Amino acid sequence: MLGLFTKRSPRQCPITAFSHTWLEKNFPFLVQRFGEEEIKHKKILVPNFTDFPVRYDGSDTSAWDTLQILAARMGVPSDSIALDIYKGERTRVVCGHADSTPSEKDIPKKELDGKYHIGMEKKMLADPQGLVAWLAHDLARIRLIEHPSPQEGKRLADLCTVVLGLGIFNANVSFRETQTATAWGYERIGYLKQCEWGYALALFARLRGEKEPAWAKHLTQNIRSDFSKSQAYLEEND
Repeated sequence: MLGLFTKRSPRQCPITAFSHTWLEKNFPFLVQRFGEEEIKHKKILVPNFTDFPVRYDGSDTSAWDTLQILAARMGVPSDSIALDIYKGERTRVVCGHADSTPSEKDIPKKELDGKYHIGMEKKMLADPQGLVAWLAHDLARIRLIEHPSPQEGKRLADLCTVVLGLGIFNANVSFRETQTATAWGYERIGYLKQCEWGYALALFARLRGEKEPAWAKHLTQNIRSDFSKSQAYLEEND
């Protein structure tokens, strides 16, 4: 009976203190930079043919068509970008762990032709969701090119995809199981951790006044779980 009157312990934050501080600092920064009202009313792109009327057949054309859609959504002139598609290894599987975090060569840089060059491996064209996430990250880097803290650029670019309406894709590819003929493990694309994506998306939903956003059904099971935990935490601590 006494248990009915026992005060429930406060809900624990689902991310580390470092992650919490970083996200609570940088999410408002991006909101201020890109405009709260624009973010509140921005259409969220989801993985369907309506938002991406592209034939994903592994061709270079599919990558360019995807880039055109993303560039328009993220406010980057598509004629200022060049796609460099090459053959090579994006994923290394070692001891059951696959790491596909972008390397320095993958960061878009303005070349002598005046365009930002985005490097991409040919085999990525067979992975539509990974393709969208890769391009969205690089386009976010371009939008943030004038940010005064370069060391924050990679993680900030990941977070930027959330406020610009592409967070579903980048969150979903942040942790995926992978298997080859000789090894198994998981693949990571990006710089935010899985739980950080959940919290970032919860901040995004709160800003937009969305308690049960329709776009959340497109999140993978793991990300959706982290998203729900973060939503509950934010609601309790508002």
